[in-house]
Amino acid sequence: MALDHLDELTLQALEESMWRPETRFDHAYMDAILAPGYVEIGQSGRVWSRDDEVGLEPVEIDVRLPLTGFSAYELAPGVAHVRYTSEPLHGSRGAALRSSIWVRSDRWRLVFHQATPTAI
Repeated sequence: MALDHLDELTLQALEESMWRPETRFDHAYMDAILAPGYVEIGQSGRVWSRDDEVGLEPVEIDVRLPLTGFSAYELAPGVAHVRYTSEPLHGSRGAALRSSIWVRSDRWRLVFHQATPTAI
């Protein structure tokens, strides 16, 4: 099912905020955006917990924005599946296919994310 346009734009802005240093490394922001029980399977295969993500120390972020091939679909009322490709600007890491599950109660919160390496 398709999401309404405003929800799709909101989810794209939220996903892109995860790639912007001013929000990605803001502990209060990450605490607000990540749902309890959040899990990520990173591009390297490492599993990250909510606590891991909220406590990240700043590192360089190398990704092209806006995100490539962004799409969002409604899986059920208040549940969205987001997909896109992350492409490095400088080639320090390879591209990855990315998939996220977002749930909305009072606001959208991220519950799951996975990255899979890909050749573009």
